[in-house]
Amino acid sequence: PACFKGNRIQQLKTDFDALKKEVDDKVKNIRESAENTLEAKKSRMQSMDEYKKLPDERTAELLKPFQDLMDHIHHQNLIAVINDRMRFFEDQGYQVLLAKMVELATPKPDDNDIDQSDNDGKDTQERKISRPEYISVRKINVAFSKALLTDETDVESYLESMREALLEEIRKGKRIQI
Repeated sequence: PACFKGNRIQQLKTDFDALKKEVDDKVKNIRESAENTLEAKKSRMQSMDEYKKLPDERTAELLKPFQDLMDHIHHQNLIAVINDRMRFFEDQGYQVLLAKMVELATPKPDDNDIDQSDNDGKDTQERKISRPEYISVRKINVAFSKALLTDETDVESYLESMREALLEEIRKGKRIQI
């Protein structure tokens, strides 16, 4: 009941404006970080040989999700929504784009290309149909006994464990998104 006495409302307005500016600055920083991440991923994709092989209409098709997400982020004011959309894109959307790019750049074999020396051509046909699986480097479990790296030998041991885990996934025919 006494909120209008003295200068309490003016102080509240000042505090409100300061908080609003802090939130706006935080949203701006998150937005810029997301845009930089998108640009880096787009540049990485554009530097790949498969991308360079594609005609302009196909490259535009691959770049559209980047632009759509960039537009969404530019107009979004909620930090949680920006972070959620970026996490989804990094975990799933980017892998789908890379797989689509490789598929578009890889020539499709004809049915006549089946090697007749195989047993009914089944092995070759199965290889043609199977597509490589794409996984994020974050989803690879690196077996390492320590929770913290404290010295150079720990770093070397961890890198060797990581190297083995990455190579194991590649040997399984997977492609790893970094």
